[in-house]
Amino acid sequence: MSSKLRLSIVFLLAVSTIWAARGSGAQQTQSPQSNPQNPPTVPQPSTRPPENNDETLRPLSSEEIPPNLGFYAINPLYKPNTPLGWSTTRIEEKLDRGLNAKAIDGGKVYLSWRLLKDDPQSVNFDVYRKVGSGVAQKINTQPISSTTDFIDASVPAGQQATWSVRALVNGRQSGQASADVSAPTNAPQDYRSISLKSDVRSVDRVGIGDLNGDGVYDFVVKHPSGTIDPGRTRPSPDTFKIDAYNGKTGEFMWRIDLGWNINHGIWFSPMVVRDLDGDNKAEVCLRTAPFAATREEAFDGGKGFVLSGPEYLSVYDGETGKEIDKVDWIERGKPEDWADHSGNRSSRHMLGVAYLDGKTPSVLVVRGTYGLMKVDAWMLKNRKLQKVWRWTNERAPFKYQGQGQHSIKVGDIDGDGCDEILNGSIAIDNDGRTIWCTGLGHGDRFYLSDIDPERPGLEVWYTIEDPHPQFGVSLWDAKTGDLIFGLREPTRDNQVAGGLVADIDPAYPGMECWGDKYFFSAKGQVIPGPVPSQNELVFWDADDLRELHSRGLISKWKPSTELGKTQGSVQHVADITGDWREEIVTFINGELRIYSTSIPATSRRVCLMQDPLYRNDVTHRSMGYTHVPMTSYYIGMKASQ
Repeated sequence: MSSKLRLSIVFLLAVSTIWAARGSGAQQTQSPQSNPQNPPTVPQPSTRPPENNDETLRPLSSEEIPPNLGFYAINPLYKPNTPLGWSTTRIEEKLDRGLNAKAIDGGKVYLSWRLLKDDPQSVNFDVYRKVGSGVAQKINTQPISSTTDFIDASVPAGQQATWSVRALVNGRQSGQASADVSAPTNAPQDYRSISLKSDVRSVDRVGIGDLNGDGVYDFVVKHPSGTIDPGRTRPSPDTFKIDAYNGKTGEFMWRIDLGWNINHGIWFSPMVVRDLDGDNKAEVCLRTAPFAATREEAFDGGKGFVLSGPEYLSVYDGETGKEIDKVDWIERGKPEDWADHSGNRSSRHMLGVAYLDGKTPSVLVVRGTYGLMKVDAWMLKNRKLQKVWRWTNERAPFKYQGQGQHSIKVGDIDGDGCDEILNGSIAIDNDGRTIWCTGLGHGDRFYLSDIDPERPGLEVWYTIEDPHPQFGVSLWDAKTGDLIFGLREPTRDNQVAGGLVADIDPAYPGMECWGDKYFFSAKGQVIPGPVPSQNELVFWDADDLRELHSRGLISKWKPSTELGKTQGSVQHVADITGDWREEIVTFINGELRIYSTSIPATSRRVCLMQDPLYRNDVTHRSMGYTHVPMTSYYIGMKASQ
């Protein structure tokens, strides 16, 4: 064969190979006009996920539009053996006795104080009164053992008196006496007041924590009130100020002005107060941005609604108000990443606290509610914030999208001694991995507690705002995510907004559960008749049933009884002083009012703030929608009662 013929054959084979490849579709470049018999084909993705699909946030192909993906992953950012804390012992508040003195009718003074979890079971108490500069005299005839309260019925008229309490173990004084407290005896008063600075006209949220390490809860006041929702773009009328007040003396401590780069509204400005580094002094955590002293200096050029620029998690010293450290907030990205064009969904921010290793408190930063959702966990070590992990649903299936609520719940749901996070309808393990998801979507209220004491572990009561053919209100096992019972009829979009859970009716075992027009026992039995109010709950009288607090009225549900009244906008319901019954903190006429009960107790119980779940719930009330705090153990009437 000649060399020319050999070259011709090679050339023809090459040309035929190229055309064959072009006709296969995978490398088609010929336009349809030039070859209508072989139109171009769209590249087809692989039928198998890549090897690293579950371990990384892999790049998405051009055909994938989140959350509609070719391949899904639940925990793409999980890293095994990540340190979850640094403390060798659990960091907890060092509370004092919390002695509270309150003038009541007949010239008497009602006294109550804390039972602490470190107290021996056999601890008793003596109460002392000191008149003027005289010597303190014991005023109880027998050691007080069954309650942690006492009525002084012999208060000297017209003289200044103070009271203190001392713990007794085996008949001997144990530890130091409580601090002396006084009470105005000229007239009974239902509350103690703390006057705020003269420019405080309204209050948005109040945080509670021991800022100076004296064992007394102090108050961090965010003002003015701001009701701007990210979904309704309108200018902020003012800047948020954060003020601290001494809980013992009522004195003003410091102020932080967040400036014009933080919009008004709870979703732009979450706040939590908690001791993060174990120095017995609470830190204040805020979402911040570079300070803008005037509206014109803000990133939006003076429009009054900022949706651009840097964002930070900032941690402040609770005693001084000075910044300790700050790190970048979860990145905003584009509004479309969060499923709208306006910035509404990307502007849903929350904060929380969780003991991920069971010993060290971490700060949780939450962004997103209705679609994309992300959570960052940070711990404060040596006055520097260190990243623990990030959780995200951005590669998760449709069931895991838009499951956020307007708060979070943090507690030990699986009994491992560490906190898990309920980010709405999704449960996240302490190491940042997804545990379960109801798939029911968004709601405004949900509660975690031992709702049915006859079942092992904790339960979650969900009230869901999204429409459903069934289960719009429902009870779930907190550990497994299994449905216990639920409503078996449809609910409309935005029908179910409120909801509560508590033992308010002794006729039914466990806690009653209600939301909208639906009312159930802990066993799922429909309770006939009217549905209780859905505002607040409070432990107020002497039994284990919880009372209703609605529109300034404290009352029992069954039997229906009025027990007291309050005034002002409710900022907290929590066990912050005195015995285990709760105080109600309100704002009115430029002051905080701390209402407390004077109904004599019939039993004693460890301070509720020393229960981890309850303490977390109180912490989270200063951000998101208001929720009543719940304990990790059952408080209510027993079947025998």
